[in-house]
Amino acid sequence: MFDKEAFTLFKFGKKLNQSFQNRRELLDCALPALRDLFKLDRVYFFDWQLDRALLSLKMMCKKEYCMDMQEDISVLNEPEFLKKLLQDGIADSTDLNYPAVYVLLKWKRPAMALDGEDVHNVIKESVGVLRLERFRKNRVFNEADKRMIKAVAEEISHNLTNTEVDQAKNQRLNIATALNDLATIFASSLRLSDGLELILQGVQKYFRFDRVRLYQTTYDGSKIKTILGVDISGEVTRQSGEDLPEDERTLLRDIFESGAAYRTIHNVVYIPLKVQRNKVGFLTFDNLLSRRRINYLDFVSLKQFSNQIALAIDNAVLFERVQELSNYDELTKLPVRRFFNEKFAEEIYRSKRFDLVMSVILLDIDLFKQINDTYGHQIGDWALKEVSRVIRTSLRQTDFPCRYGGDEMVIMLPRTNGEEAKIIAKRLKDRIGAIAIPDRYTDGERVTLSISQGISVFPQDGQTAAELFEKADKALYWVKDGRRGTFAVYREVADQLPQ
Repeated sequence: MFDKEAFTLFKFGKKLNQSFQNRRELLDCALPALRDLFKLDRVYFFDWQLDRALLSLKMMCKKEYCMDMQEDISVLNEPEFLKKLLQDGIADSTDLNYPAVYVLLKWKRPAMALDGEDVHNVIKESVGVLRLERFRKNRVFNEADKRMIKAVAEEISHNLTNTEVDQAKNQRLNIATALNDLATIFASSLRLSDGLELILQGVQKYFRFDRVRLYQTTYDGSKIKTILGVDISGEVTRQSGEDLPEDERTLLRDIFESGAAYRTIHNVVYIPLKVQRNKVGFLTFDNLLSRRRINYLDFVSLKQFSNQIALAIDNAVLFERVQELSNYDELTKLPVRRFFNEKFAEEIYRSKRFDLVMSVILLDIDLFKQINDTYGHQIGDWALKEVSRVIRTSLRQTDFPCRYGGDEMVIMLPRTNGEEAKIIAKRLKDRIGAIAIPDRYTDGERVTLSISQGISVFPQDGQTAAELFEKADKALYWVKDGRRGTFAVYREVADQLPQ
């Protein structure tokens, strides 16, 4: 008899010896197998909320099909039944007029817990119950049946643990990939406001919240400056902090002053963004429209990611303040040559020390003297302003442009190789190529601007500022020699340059 039971259990375990995506998929396999093994008429699966003595019906399997169900059954008034089920792992039904038994399932699942600012991995125990039914009164469950049922329940419990672990690993991998993608987006984005919009759209896309909002504060944290929002449509909305209702201002101020790591109010989650003691803003999200429960793993992951957002915003704000105190060209609003040279020297030192790549773009406006001679210096200044505006709004946060002299400009691209520099050069080429001189100055003729660009790359093309400028200038010379309006990397055209 023992051998037969062992063999039966082995066959049952073999059916479950596979990878399941989630608990539902596992039960879809286990419950029909259980039904066939014990010749059952119905099998039910319940989640057991021990603290409330409540069985929550989740699934029912008959001969023809398995289906999801939802019903809560209180067992608070059945202490003897509860005691026997918890003690023996199996108990006969006391409220049905045909044979039925309840059998206990226990499995473990990984989870994450938030303790203030710290995130901990924890293991939680889940409890479930199977109810096995036979409609014919003479087909009672004997002791051999119950012994085998308990053994099968242990096998299901073991597989539930494995499935929960695999599912948690996959969830965390997916979220880690999503957050890494978002961090990459932020790092390679345009200016701060553009980067924040991309971040919000990414959060909404990956986590599928109904609404995500970012409240930016002033530098001293005293006022809400702007509110960016993204809903399920993916469209970004921008609102001035001045339009914020007073009750919401009071709420945000209270959350900041409380020092809480987060707060949930009316099903909206508020996460303060702080860097040390600096108030940067708030990240909020909700599912008020769909009423979907916010996954705790999603919440904890976003809480961790919010620290990166806060740091990036704070760095960007500090950078902007440094810019305000620095010397900028009055006409183009670009850094002057002296300030650029300081930053360039620092970046070369950093690139050498940490073995990083860096690129330099040297550019000028095509036929600029002709523009001045034909349309006047006023239009020449206008062209310089427009080209500079495009440069300022088309670069990443880490890039550093400069008006080097006349219509010549230079752009430092840290941690950027030649191929990546060409992507940026093409972006500048296309956007500047769309600028047209106002037709009132051109007798209705459409006259557009264009730029020529030469690119050099550290360390391949040079180890010093002078060498990099020399190589970028030679590449620019090659472009201007009959190829105006395009760009070139020095190493790709070096063999075509005059010796």
